[in-house]
Amino acid sequence: MESRKEIRRNKVTFKELLFKFNTFVEEKGYVTKKSVGLISPIFPHEFNVSGGHEYAMEIFKTIKPIASSLRYSLIDTSFRRMDMEHIGFSDRHISLFHMAVFACGVMREKINAYINELVFDFTQLLTERLEILKDELLFTTFDGGQILNFNLKREDCLIESLRKAMISESKILPLEGRRNFFLAQNIECSGPSCEVYFDRGKEFEYGSRFIEIGSMNFYKYRYNARNGLLELSPNQIFVCGIGIERTLMAKQGKPSVFDIDVLAPLVEIVSRYFSNSVECSIFINSVRTIVDCVKSAIFILSEGVKPDNSSRGRILRKIIKNLTNQMKYLNLSKSNILDELQDKVTEIYGDLYPKIKQQKIDLKVLISNKFKEEVS
Repeated sequence: MESRKEIRRNKVTFKELLFKFNTFVEEKGYVTKKSVGLISPIFPHEFNVSGGHEYAMEIFKTIKPIASSLRYSLIDTSFRRMDMEHIGFSDRHISLFHMAVFACGVMREKINAYINELVFDFTQLLTERLEILKDELLFTTFDGGQILNFNLKREDCLIESLRKAMISESKILPLEGRRNFFLAQNIECSGPSCEVYFDRGKEFEYGSRFIEIGSMNFYKYRYNARNGLLELSPNQIFVCGIGIERTLMAKQGKPSVFDIDVLAPLVEIVSRYFSNSVECSIFINSVRTIVDCVKSAIFILSEGVKPDNSSRGRILRKIIKNLTNQMKYLNLSKSNILDELQDKVTEIYGDLYPKIKQQKIDLKVLISNKFKEEVS
C-alpha cells in the first residue's frame, strides 16, 4: 500500500484537476452545464456564493414531480464576501474560488437510491481519480437538532450511503445542531449536508489540521416564509462538490492555498517588489491580500460591475479599498504591479473565464483609475 507521502507525490495541477473531473463526470453520464458565473439571479445582492445553485433551484422549485432523474455537472466560479475578512490571516481562505459540482434531481420518492449512487461517485472521484487516501478524509453529517421550531432527526440515508461507499465509522462524524444543516431562508430551500475534510496530519496545529475541501448538500425542504414551516419538496436534489483551490492545496501538499500552482505565480510577482525574502515573509499577509483583491476585482469587473453604490458595486469598492490600502502600506503605489498581476491573472484563468480576456483593456483602466482616486 502506498504511504501518504507517496500519494502526495502524485500531485495534480489546476488544469489537470479540471480535466480529471470533466472526464470522470462524462464517464458517469452527467450532463455538462454551462458555468453560471459570478452574476446569478438567485443572489441578486451578492455574487454567486455556491457552484451550480441556480440549476439546483430550477429543479427544486418545479411543482410537478420529476419521474426521470436529471443529472448534471459543471465547473463554476463563486465569491463569498464573508471570506474577505479572513484573507491574509487564514491559510485556506480566498474570496473568489472555483467549484467542481455534480448533482442529481428527482421526485422525492426516488431520491434515496440516487443518494447512494452520488455518494459512491463522490468518494470514487476523491479516492480513485484524485488519489486521496480514505484515511485522509473525514465526513461530518447531520445528527439531528432543532432547526427553526422543529426537532429534526439525523439523516440516516446519508450515513448509510457513506458506509456502502466503504467509508469507515471512524471517518464519519455525526454532529448535532445546525452545523450540518443549511437553511437559506432568502432562497426558500434547506436540508442536511455533509462536509468533507482533508486531514493534513498531526504535524499541523489544532485549527489548521483539517481543511474542508468539499461537501454534499441535500436540497430536501422548502422554507415557507409565510408560516415559517419546513415542507418536504416534491422534487429533491443531491449536490456533490469540491473546492478546486483547497483540493489542490491538499493534493500539492502546500501549507497555504496561496502556494498552489495558480496562485503562487501571483504571489511571486508581488514578492519581487521586496528587497529580500525575509521582508516579503514578514509582510506575507499584505502580499496575499493584494493577490486576492486583484484577482477578485478582475473577475468582478469583467461582468460589467462598477464600483458604485449598488449592492455589488459596494462589494467591489471594498475590494479596491483593501487593495489600495495594502499598496500604500507597502509603498507600491507607483509600481507597475497592477499591470503585471493583470496579465498573469488573464494568462492563468482566461480559458476558464473568457470574459476576463474579452474585457481586459477595460479592466486595467477601471482598476488603475480607481486606484489613482484612492491614493490621490
